[in-house]
Amino acid sequence: MTICPTASQKTACDLPAANDGHPSIVAYCQQCATVAFRCPEGHWNRAFARFCTQCGQKLKKPAAWEMAHANPQRTATLPEGEPSDARLSDKSGFFSGAVEMPTIETTEGLPGLLAVDGLIVVPNPETPSLDAYTIAKHPEQPHLSRQWRIPFDAPLTHGCTPIYHGLHLYYVVAGGVHQTSVLNGKSEPVEINGMDAAQIEPLPECAPLKCNVAGRQTMIAGLKQGLLLLDLDSRDGDYLRHDFFNAENGPMSPALCGVHAIFTSKRGHLFSLDIGNRRYQAKSFRAISFSAPVSLGGSVYFEALNARSGQRSLARYEPQTKRLSPIATLDEVSNIAQHLKLFSHPPLTDGQRLFMSARGGQTLYIYSSDIDGDAVFSAERSLPQGNVQSRFVPHRSIAVDNRIYSAHSSGLTIQKLEPTYAVSHQSLAMGRPDNPVPIAAPIQYGDKLFILCKDRGVCLNL
Repeated sequence: MTICPTASQKTACDLPAANDGHPSIVAYCQQCATVAFRCPEGHWNRAFARFCTQCGQKLKKPAAWEMAHANPQRTATLPEGEPSDARLSDKSGFFSGAVEMPTIETTEGLPGLLAVDGLIVVPNPETPSLDAYTIAKHPEQPHLSRQWRIPFDAPLTHGCTPIYHGLHLYYVVAGGVHQTSVLNGKSEPVEINGMDAAQIEPLPECAPLKCNVAGRQTMIAGLKQGLLLLDLDSRDGDYLRHDFFNAENGPMSPALCGVHAIFTSKRGHLFSLDIGNRRYQAKSFRAISFSAPVSLGGSVYFEALNARSGQRSLARYEPQTKRLSPIATLDEVSNIAQHLKLFSHPPLTDGQRLFMSARGGQTLYIYSSDIDGDAVFSAERSLPQGNVQSRFVPHRSIAVDNRIYSAHSSGLTIQKLEPTYAVSHQSLAMGRPDNPVPIAAPIQYGDKLFILCKDRGVCLNL
């Protein structure tokens, strides 16, 4: 037992000793649920300390504790290397009473869960606020403890989804960009060089994107009157005014494809920006609606819906050739207005394949990584007939390790994408009498899966 750097000096906490050969450089104290980092000499320190308090060495924050920006919805983490020692049981739930999380109405417009630097950030539409909880918890306490809160003066939307950079979360609000320290939750406005912050007003369904522009970490945000590119280090801002960006057109979260940021809209508009030279192209297509895009290979993909017939299709846009082409025809939908509510989410991908659903989630279509070639290879998988518990819901799914985890009101459907192809079902009730209603896609943090539901959050081992 080792003295925890943040607990009482009289308290022996469950941290590995310096000479125990423990491979991880991050761990949780089982006594006080504090995150601690190990310096090269084996000393444990408070999370996010700049220098070791015992030997003075500069501490390097593990890469595994970064927010992953490659995820289309910017809400999941994909740690590098070995996962951290999370000190969580196989099934751990955190419920509304313990985390002050009210019952959340089912909506497609809220930010999803965010996992970053040992914290899970939960949207709270009642306050409204984003509430951060430590992922670690005391073994005798069933719930997570809140660390800090980001209050908002307006309703929570996709447009205020934070992105992570340099131990801060950056998010767009009416009249500017704010930043919040992940150390203590302190928030302050960002002074943007070269532009008037009064021009900034977020689009409800358009989450910001972080990308690398000529070696500079840049935030791209679609606003109600144009496009903001903000250098997160120098704070230099570049504002591109364009009528594509307006609330009536309905632009959604962009996808990054090489040097291009691609925006689509529910009114069948497409906007492609070459980030390096700031050149752009805008196109519109009549009687068609587009979903949010996802990047795969050298193209972006999104669902196209005929606003008259309800015919669905998978579309591909190639930024280099500026060519838009249909890839595959899907089934028709009868309730077009209801289906359009799902368009703020892109198709599901694992970085090699695209996954689409049909027949109310009872059929899974898989499009292979050869999708960028002249031929399209697809596979159709039918879930067990008559089993209402097994469904594929793309906007409530995540693809991890050749499996798709799909959360819905009946629980969690797990599909193994191997030659044998197996489907299993798991309850999300967590010892309670009913399954919760998931309201966002699951996110991965190390070897854990977190699922945000109407009245609780659920953590599962992968």
